[in-house]
Amino acid sequence: MTNTTPPYYSDGQLTLYQVMTPVELPVRAMTAADTKAAGAAPAGTPYPRGVFLRAEYESVEVHYTLSNVDDSPHDVWLLIDPWNEFVRWKPGVTVVNDETTVPNYGYDLEFPLPAKDRIEGAITFDDMHEIAIKLASVENLLASAAQGAAQGQAAGGTMFDATAVSNNIFNPANRSNDSPSDPFYTPWIPTVIAGITGFDLGLRTSEPANVAVEITIEVQDLRGDRFVLEGSNHATMGPPPQVLSPPSAK
Repeated sequence: MTNTTPPYYSDGQLTLYQVMTPVELPVRAMTAADTKAAGAAPAGTPYPRGVFLRAEYESVEVHYTLSNVDDSPHDVWLLIDPWNEFVRWKPGVTVVNDETTVPNYGYDLEFPLPAKDRIEGAITFDDMHEIAIKLASVENLLASAAQGAAQGQAAGGTMFDATAVSNNIFNPANRSNDSPSDPFYTPWIPTVIAGITGFDLGLRTSEPANVAVEITIEVQDLRGDRFVLEGSNHATMGPPPQVLSPPSAK
C-alpha cells in the first residue's frame, strides 16, 4: 500500500484504504475419480458435494512481517479473507445508518505500527484451523438463512441478523472451542469442515500510508495426497467458483 492508493470505501463519514492480493495454496486439482470418491455432501453441512480437502488433512501456518516506511505511525489491519474449495469470503462493509458504516469481518487483526518500524508475527496452525471452521460455519449459516428466506421465514424459525452473526463468528476474539459455547457460533459449525485452499491477503488503514506485508507459508499435507509437491507439474485447484458475502455487504 502506498500513500497514493485510492480509497477502497468513502462515504463522507468513513474513508478506508485497502489493498488485497490472492494467495493460493498448492492444493491438488480434483480428478473425476476424486469427485466420485467425495460422493454426496455429508449431513449437517452446506456443501454441494463431499469434501476433498478436509481441515484435518492440512497444517498451514502463515508468518508475516508488517513494515511502515513513513515518518508517522499508523494503525494497520492485516486482513485474511479465506477460501475453501467451495467459496471465497468477501466481507465488504455494512451501512448501518447515514452516520455509521462498519467493515464486516474476515480474519482481521489490528496493529499499531510505529514510524519506520516493523512487526513480525504468525497466524499459527491453530489459528488457520480456526479460520477454516469460521468459514465453514458462516457458509452453513448463510445457506440456512437463504433457505429460510426462500420458505418465507427466518432460518430455524428464529429471527436473526445473518450479517451480525457472520461478524460474530469471524471476529478473531471468538473461538469455536470457547466455553461455555457461543450461541451465535456453535450451532452453525458443520459436521465436516472444509480445509483452507487459499486466501485474500490484505492491508487496511483509515489514512494514506506507505505500509507493506511480506509472508511465508508453511504447509503440511497430513493425508499425503492432497497437495502438489514443489516442482510438480500437477494442476492446482485454484480459486473457488463462488464468492460468499454477508447479506448486507456493500
